Amino acid sequence: MKIIKTLGWGGITVIAFLLLAINGYFIAHEARLPAGTHTILARYWLATFAILLLVCLAAGYLANDRKLGILIDGRNRISLSRVQWVLWFLVLFSAYFTGGVWDMAFGNDLPTIEPNLFGLIGISSGSAIVSSLIVETKKKEPNPKGAGDKTLLGRIDVNEKVDEAAFADLYLGEEDATRTSVDVSRLQKLITTFLLVIVYLNMLWSAFTGASHTYDAFDMPVVGTNFLVLLGASHAAYLAYKATPKAVP
Repeated sequence: MKIIKTLGWGGITVIAFLLLAINGYFIAHEARLPAGTHTILARYWLATFAILLLVCLAAGYLANDRKLGILIDGRNRISLSRVQWVLWFLVLFSAYFTGGVWDMAFGNDLPTIEPNLFGLIGISSGSAIVSSLIVETKKKEPNPKGAGDKTLLGRIDVNEKVDEAAFADLYLGEEDATRTSVDVSRLQKLITTFLLVIVYLNMLWSAFTGASHTYDAFDMPVVGTNFLVLLGASHAAYLAYKATPKAVP
C-alpha cells in the first residue's frame, strides 16, 4: 500500500485514465474484427469494472488509510448509503463505458438509457443525499441528559477512530439507543440492494454476450417497473425509519 501513498491522488488519477484508455482501445479494436467469442465484450466490461474498483479502493486508502475507506463516512462508520451508491456506480458506469466505446466503434450513438434506469439512478442518489441530511439534522439535537460519552454527537453513534468502522455498521442501528441491535430497515435495504445488483449484473452479462455474438449495438438493459418499485419501497422504508426518533435508554 505504500505505492498508493507515493502515487497520491494525481498519480492514481493518471493511471486510472491510462488503464481505461487502454481497455477502451482493445474494446474498439475487437469491435472492428469480423468475429469473436460470445463473451469477449463481457470480459472487457469486467476489466472496466475491476479498474474502477481499484480506483475506489485506492481513493479510500488515501482518504482513510483503509482498503474500504471509501465506504467510511464522517462518523467513522461503514455507511450503508455509500455501499449502495458505490455498487451502482461501479455497475452502471463500467457497463456504460464499455458499451459506449463498443457502439462508437461501429459508428453508432452512445447506448440508450431508458427512463426507468434514470429512475434507479435518481432513487439511489437521492436516498444517499436524504440519508445524509437526516444524520446532519440529528447531529444538531442535544445529547440526552447526563450523557457524557464522547462518541455521542446528538443521538447519533460516532466512532472515535477510523479503525472502529466495521461491516456490522451496515445492519446495526445508527443511534445511541440502537447501536447494539439489528436495524431491520437497514438489513432489508442491504439485502434488497445486493439482490437487485445481482439481478442487473446478470442482465448486463446477457446483453454484453448478445452484442458480442451478433456484433451489433449494445443498449443498457431495460429495468422493469417491479424492479424500480421494489428499489423505491426499500429506500422509502429505510429513510422513514431513519428519520423516526428513537427512545434513549
